[in-house]
Amino acid sequence: MYQHKIHLTTLGCAKNLVDSEKLLGQLQANNFEIVKNIKDAEVEIINTCGFILDAKKESIGEIMNAIELKENGTLKKVIVVGCLSQRYKEELKEELPEVDVFFGTEAYSDILNYLNASYQSDYLYRRSKLTEKHYSYLKISEGCDHKCSFCAIPLIRGKHVSVPIEKLIDEVKFLASNGTKELLVVAQDSTYYGYDLYKKRKIDYLLNKLSEVEGIEWI
Repeated sequence: MYQHKIHLTTLGCAKNLVDSEKLLGQLQANNFEIVKNIKDAEVEIINTCGFILDAKKESIGEIMNAIELKENGTLKKVIVVGCLSQRYKEELKEELPEVDVFFGTEAYSDILNYLNASYQSDYLYRRSKLTEKHYSYLKISEGCDHKCSFCAIPLIRGKHVSVPIEKLIDEVKFLASNGTKELLVVAQDSTYYGYDLYKKRKIDYLLNKLSEVEGIEWI
């Protein structure tokens, strides 16, 4: 079955990059063709950052570039996802009506439904990597329970939610089987890992379990 050619632009932090890798894995599982050059694409997906002013400006700049390509006929659709869209969706819809649709963070199922594709639960951690083969980022949790006045993370990403240890191990086994030697563990609050699930902070236990995965040499 023919599927659109898709280009994905990732902005912001390593956690956003992991989100993009998971989305790419889902798109490829649905037989979409992923292209490296936006000018070869029919659909542009922009995974935005909305944390600080410079990041917001960069995201808006990428959206405007995609809109220009759509207006001259290069692109058919522009899809905006991620932190900026999560935080300012209604404002963006009003100011940028040329964008076809806005989704928030980790909206894999909604994005796929929009593209007339299906979410593959068994591909959740089968990421299509955007880093070099030898290393991978591993997002162990999402969000933060602290409400610091200078930080918008809880507003954008919500409360702290840990990924269960067994799921992280499965993900790392997949990464190791595809050449990953070094893991870079990322989260908004890594030291808080596990408290919501196990009523105890378990970052030390998690790291020990991950280091046991065959093929992983550095964490």
